Amino acid sequence: MKFTALNKKSHFENLRKEEFCFADKGVKVFVKENSVGTNRLGISISSKHANAVNRNRFKRRIKEAVGGLETELDIDILVEGNAESSHLKLVEIQNILTRHPLL
Repeated sequence: MKFTALNKKSHFENLRKEEFCFADKGVKVFVKENSVGTNRLGISISSKHANAVNRNRFKRRIKEAVGGLETELDIDILVEGNAESSHLKLVEIQNILTRHPLL
């Protein structure tokens, strides 16, 4: 699945307002259908929770895990992480993402 960047503050706020959020092992996954015609991905992890190396590793793993998802809907995905989620393996992240009902 191909994704474009979800990079506007208003997009992040709209997804956080979404009633359905799936959280596990420090990872929060917000998913919402969009009407843009493309799939969009946003990743957020605070510098308070992890250093630059762990934040970038988390982002790379999220992008790889989301790239393997198959869905017929146009969706926005926001993934938020914290200190414990920055050390998750790719397989664990894939399991968390696939348990979300819209994915």
